Amino acid sequence: MHFFLNKKGYIGPIGDDLPSLIPLMFALIIFFSSFYMTVNTYNDRTVDFENDISVVQISASLRGTGFVSSLQEFNNSCNALNIRQPFFSAGLVELDEEVDVFVLDSQYIRDEDEEELLSDEEELFKCTNSDESLTLEKALSLNSKIVARVYPVVLEKNSRAIPVKLVVVAWKE
Repeated sequence: MHFFLNKKGYIGPIGDDLPSLIPLMFALIIFFSSFYMTVNTYNDRTVDFENDISVVQISASLRGTGFVSSLQEFNNSCNALNIRQPFFSAGLVELDEEVDVFVLDSQYIRDEDEEELLSDEEELFKCTNSDESLTLEKALSLNSKIVARVYPVVLEKNSRAIPVKLVVVAWKE
């Protein structure tokens, strides 16, 4: 007891270390928050990279050699795709037409064979894995990621080679 009376300002074993614990706690908080931010940034970039890879896989499958001879060939390439995420819509668009990702269904080229003209049914050069199309609301949501790519291809139509664009739009909600 006499030992503690001679030490002025002595609070106790933890009390004396308290001023040195505060900077240590702040340093640990800063370290772990910066580590957490780094991991989140890495994960976001990984998701973006995976979306880009998926779009390249979709376009490579649909583009093939860069020459599309018929709607049947295009549909066979489309059916060979086994991609569930991200959602995508891809198709052939006229070369001189501006691409609007929100109204792509109206921009896709139609297959107009003579037999189909008689029945008045036209089929689109379109490939998608979703029943829903990309809307402005989906695009503006905070978690949405949209990737759009355009590739030149040649479409054989009525024994003529026509330059067109293969448009691939992928999104994650």
